[in-house]
Amino acid sequence: MASPCVDADGTIYIGGDDGKFLALNPANGAVRWEINVRAPVTSSAAIGGDGVIYFGGGDFNLWAVNRNGTECWRFTAGSWIDSSPAIAADGTIFFGCNDRNVYAVTPAGALKWRFDTGSPVRSSPAIGADGTVFIASRNQRIYALDPATGAVKWDRLTNDEILGSPVIGADGTVYVASFDRGLYALRPDDGTQLWRASLSAGSASTPAVRADGVIVLGADDGIVRAFNPDGTARWQFNSGTRDLIESSPLVGPDGSIYVGSLDGFLYKLNGNGVALSTVSTWPSFQRDPARNARAATVSGAGRLLNLSTRAQVAGNATLIAGFVMQGGAERVHLLRGVGPALGAFGLAGMPDPRMQVFSGAVALASNDDWGVTNGGFSASDTAAAVGAFPLPAASKDAATVLALSPGLYSTHITSVDGRGGVVLVEAYDVPVGDAATRLVNVSTRGQVGVGAEALFAGVAVGGPGRSRLLLRAIGPGLVQFGVGGVLARPTLALYAQLPGGGQQLLRTNTGWTSDNTAYDLAAAAGLAQAFPLLASSADCAIVTTVAPGNYTIQVSGVGGTTGEALVEIYMMP
Repeated sequence: MASPCVDADGTIYIGGDDGKFLALNPANGAVRWEINVRAPVTSSAAIGGDGVIYFGGGDFNLWAVNRNGTECWRFTAGSWIDSSPAIAADGTIFFGCNDRNVYAVTPAGALKWRFDTGSPVRSSPAIGADGTVFIASRNQRIYALDPATGAVKWDRLTNDEILGSPVIGADGTVYVASFDRGLYALRPDDGTQLWRASLSAGSASTPAVRADGVIVLGADDGIVRAFNPDGTARWQFNSGTRDLIESSPLVGPDGSIYVGSLDGFLYKLNGNGVALSTVSTWPSFQRDPARNARAATVSGAGRLLNLSTRAQVAGNATLIAGFVMQGGAERVHLLRGVGPALGAFGLAGMPDPRMQVFSGAVALASNDDWGVTNGGFSASDTAAAVGAFPLPAASKDAATVLALSPGLYSTHITSVDGRGGVVLVEAYDVPVGDAATRLVNVSTRGQVGVGAEALFAGVAVGGPGRSRLLLRAIGPGLVQFGVGGVLARPTLALYAQLPGGGQQLLRTNTGWTSDNTAYDLAAAAGLAQAFPLLASSADCAIVTTVAPGNYTIQVSGVGGTTGEALVEIYMMP
């Protein structure tokens, strides 16, 4: 039987052995429309970004229908389609078929490629972060296929047929169950086996991977099992009937686990409050709890248009902001160290800041009193072009405009006259130079005080779609780098700046392991090439997906405590 798929408005799509594909009202289950396929529909539906619904049928067709039930097109394969389609970011539809092939079909219904596995394919695809298509066959193998050509990147042989579908962990590990009574964990790049856990029974169930790294799946002995990321057993639930559990577990937002059995019951198991992984690109059957089987809509073309950090700096101290640029050739950036101009915003800014820009230990530029010396670019014109607030012509704020190649850079702000105060460090992306080069990370270490003297970071996110960010506030984690007087228990808060003014609190974190999502957060740090946090530390971390807009991150101390802290913003791949 097919699993239901839920649309954004709550409409439920499901097919059945009676040959009908239905759209149901979520409020009362009434049929909104139906399509008579005239053959059993055991393939679950997938929903494209344009709202087109795709499903396979026993009539040998992949169907594409609009949300009102009208047919767009049909693609005819060579046999019954049990496999549930998966939709890539570019709209390509991948599915397996009992004619032994894996198919790639364009959004217009044309064949892109097909790959012959030599045996029927009931497994459904999972799509990796780089677009790789992972799918298994009844020939006992799991394949990693190139999404553009269908060429085999690698394949892995098990000891029995595979009916379930692969899923992907936060760190990219590929998990799949086989009827050889094993759950496999494979490296995504070459298929190397990391471990194999015994199930004591065959399994057609597709695993689900939670944000704590735990893998949950059913098996044909009536038992639901959970495994730790290293393959050791965590817990098991025995239904007591020994009927087959071929259903793929669904992990709800509250951590509850739902699974069906051939004993005729739907079971709800209490989890530990942890939902599906948010870092993984495909953590469960059909990707997410709605089962829409569409690759995440995070845009790889997102940009950090500007980054800023505001902190209180002592007269004899140095405020250091680091940033990373990624891409091809040079791109122009506006860098500013603002002190006196902050008075217009009611802040006691550093009276005379001096800014130096470094690539490693090499000094690239310096500026004191931006209107006096600034090099070959116009800082005022550039500021106006990128929407930065203007600096008074005679102010002692610092600013410079540089063409920077991809690499690691730092901006150092010190006081010329030894008087401390609040400093705002800014980096603006200027649309001049290589469009492929972009800011992907900024970090600033500063003293966290109370109230207005907290450590603040701002970021403007641009691009054609949503972007995924890793945000961290490091206090105790700085000790390993020889930093003293650290903020013992930082709190991290993310705010969205509202168009009409004001802000909305989106996420908070105090203690990065406090909500059982540490595995996701550690994997995200690895993807972003951030240094690891100790599991026992009180540092903070959040992974979040945001729409284009302006955001503020605030780092403060629990109970009004103070100390040195590092705030970090990473653009995730």
